[in-house]
Amino acid sequence: MDFSIFDADQHYYEAEDCFTRYASRRMLTEKYIRWVTESDGKRRRLFVGGKEANVIGNPTFDPITTPGIYHQTLKSLEVGKDRAADAYGKLEPIRACYRDKQVRIGVMDEQGVEKTLMFPTLGVTMEGFLSEDAEMLYDCFHAFNRWIMDDWGFAYRDRIFAAPYLCMLDLERAITELEWVLKEGARLITIRPGPAYGRSPADPYFDPFWARVEESGVLLTYHSFEGPSEAGNAHNKLWAAPPQRRLKEHGLLKSVIAGNDAAIMDTLSALVLHNLFGRFPKLKVAVIEMGASWVPYLLTRIDHAGGLVNRKITAFGGTLSDKPSEILKKHVSIAPFPEEDVPALIGQIGADQVLMGSDWPHAESIPHPRDYIRCLEGVDQNTIKHIMRDNIQNLIN
Repeated sequence: MDFSIFDADQHYYEAEDCFTRYASRRMLTEKYIRWVTESDGKRRRLFVGGKEANVIGNPTFDPITTPGIYHQTLKSLEVGKDRAADAYGKLEPIRACYRDKQVRIGVMDEQGVEKTLMFPTLGVTMEGFLSEDAEMLYDCFHAFNRWIMDDWGFAYRDRIFAAPYLCMLDLERAITELEWVLKEGARLITIRPGPAYGRSPADPYFDPFWARVEESGVLLTYHSFEGPSEAGNAHNKLWAAPPQRRLKEHGLLKSVIAGNDAAIMDTLSALVLHNLFGRFPKLKVAVIEMGASWVPYLLTRIDHAGGLVNRKITAFGGTLSDKPSEILKKHVSIAPFPEEDVPALIGQIGADQVLMGSDWPHAESIPHPRDYIRCLEGVDQNTIKHIMRDNIQNLIN
């Protein structure tokens, strides 16, 4: 491989003050986000509005797993083998490149990574802890986005493109935050997949927001997330309601019924069938770190649903211009998990819509991002270059 790559999925590990460095007056007054150190001094816990944000076992990220330690286990699970008993291995002190953009550039040079999209680790777990208070939700994520600007920048040296996090609870506040990140040079935004607080994300209510996204040319990304959510709460109510005790078995079922694959299928179904791309045909969407095994089912599902409704599917703002599956394949790019059948995805949505993402430096990541080429066995060199570099470059441009 004689070209450097553009990795569509890398991560940082947040500094402890990522939500508090630029805390609003109310956040400070109420000590809304705060750290608590155990009496033995060995563990620090993060609290949000009096509730522990406990999705991540150690949100200080020090110590942390080594990059890719879980990757082989995921490959084994994909082909039906048992997971290793010590899959996550030993922890190590946090590396400087996880928090310092200049050091990270040096690591990218060593990896042969010319450019990368950069996503949160802690940040994508937090929205559900904040969503009951709209003012606080937007205060906290504006503080978080200002921290991203400080520590990573939105387009650092035109090589690291960090994604600001936007929320769809309140239209005016969403537009205000969008305008701020655009003014600061954001080249992409990320939004939690799933329903938009009781609305379809393609409800015309949000059209002023989507109009500005389209006008700016910024890339819309949906990234995997953890933490409380409407779908998760609905699952608990329907499948694990009191007075029964919440068991790990309930969590196992929840990971299937209300997991990220369900969230992104629902989201893309809404965007297509509610005609968002008909009203805003220049919108660009990338699905990151949510796999791709769901794709053939979704393509069939949205075409079938459309056919049941009408030969010509009427939706918000008019009639769909094409088969729903063809609309999705035109507007949505997908970064599959490396352990999945990537050539099969190429056949399903076309090579131009497939993105390479390593998830580095998470435990599930490819330890060496350029090794992604092993996922493309039998694919011609020109297509490999498109998937590992050109496709995401075109979306960012």
